[in-house]
Amino acid sequence: MKKLAILWLLVFSLIGCGTEQEKRVLQAEFDEFNPSGNSAICLSSGLNPSDSINLTEPYITYDIIPGTDDYNHLVVANNWLNKRLAIFAQLGLLNQQALANGQYRYTLTELGSKYFDEDNLFCFGRVVIVDMKYQKKQDGKRLYTYRYYLENVPDWANNPLLDEINAVIRDIIARTAETKARGGMVFLTSNKREVAWGEPAGSRRIF
Repeated sequence: MKKLAILWLLVFSLIGCGTEQEKRVLQAEFDEFNPSGNSAICLSSGLNPSDSINLTEPYITYDIIPGTDDYNHLVVANNWLNKRLAIFAQLGLLNQQALANGQYRYTLTELGSKYFDEDNLFCFGRVVIVDMKYQKKQDGKRLYTYRYYLENVPDWANNPLLDEINAVIRDIIARTAETKARGGMVFLTSNKREVAWGEPAGSRRIF
């Protein structure tokens, strides 16, 4: 009986060590995608993650007059862009200058330049893996769940104004190591490349 207990203890110890190893691998994967430690979460200027405008030069808003139904989606997208730019200005990331025609000119503030990247996104944060748990084998891959939190979160990123863009953002950054963070799922393939729902596990989230 004593030998059996020792055997089970050894088995659980090996499982724990294995999970710790995979945790280190996953952390390295996130850090590889985010070497600066400041681009885990990014905010685009439009409705979609691919939407962006060049704010390194002054950007002047404009209105689209609704015409045929084919242009309705352009009106919605333009209105959302103008709304986001106004929110970024309230967060201190952009300077907002009112023009005589009712439009606005936007330029980056010193704070905004600090968090603005080459893809015209405002980015911040580093993912820190708290723990991982093996779940099962699926299609020849090992499925793990993991919990994480964000570090390097600036004050502006925790402003309630961000809820108007996406309330999930502040939910993510509200988690800490003490509250055991947020959950995620990852498939670990045989070549040690983690893939979460078809995308590299370390890739940044864009809102």
